[in-house]
Amino acid sequence: MFELIVIGIAAFLTSILSAVAGLGGGVVLLLVIAQFVAPTTAIPIQGAIQLVSNGSRAALLRRSIAWPVVGWSSLLVLPGSLLGVAVATSVPEDAVRVVLAVFVLFLAWRPQWLKLQPAAGETMDSTDENEATRLQGRRPMLIGLGAATGLLNSTVGASGPVTSPFFKAVTASHVAFVATAAATQVAAHAAKLVAFTTGGWDVTEHVGVIAVGISGVVIGSWIGTRLLGRIATTHLDIVFKIVLTALATRLLVTAAL
Repeated sequence: MFELIVIGIAAFLTSILSAVAGLGGGVVLLLVIAQFVAPTTAIPIQGAIQLVSNGSRAALLRRSIAWPVVGWSSLLVLPGSLLGVAVATSVPEDAVRVVLAVFVLFLAWRPQWLKLQPAAGETMDSTDENEATRLQGRRPMLIGLGAATGLLNSTVGASGPVTSPFFKAVTASHVAFVATAAATQVAAHAAKLVAFTTGGWDVTEHVGVIAVGISGVVIGSWIGTRLLGRIATTHLDIVFKIVLTALATRLLVTAAL
């Protein structure tokens, strides 16, 4: 019962964070779940919850989604996910905990070391008339970004903090970025669930915690989208760092014991 309460509250709060900032909530939720189960179990559980979280956010912001970006970046997300699951399930669980914890610590304190950076001049002009024309030359990068998204989502459980600069560069506003990132993550988390299910993970064994998490993220998405643009994301930075550091440190301690 304690586990369900903690994960439900975490799902609610992290969904608000993702709606306001456009990213970050899924990483925190993953670390919370990983305090109770092995990372290779936590990652697909988080994926099921985040599928609904991102889906609800994308539905609420559907008019702002850059659909061509979503389409091109989704082409290789499943192969990337299958490769990621093969990697994640072939190493010891404590090794996965260490990799996840180190990844998160870098994310909290040195995020610029992890982020993919778009080429100069990649920012889209929202006044362009032809969206297909705007994407010419960017399609190979979007396809590669999708493969990276699938791989990262299935190994360290999150890709948004790494790939977000590119999605920011190819969307016309912060709201469009949040909406498009949510839609791309719907495809990514769906692919992750397919990959883990193919690898033997059984969703029916975790229906309770997934249901509680989904309830939290749906309410959080509804509240968060109404706060979008009203809260300065810089105010969330220090809290984000402290929470990530504490959860990552606990994972390292668990791996060492």
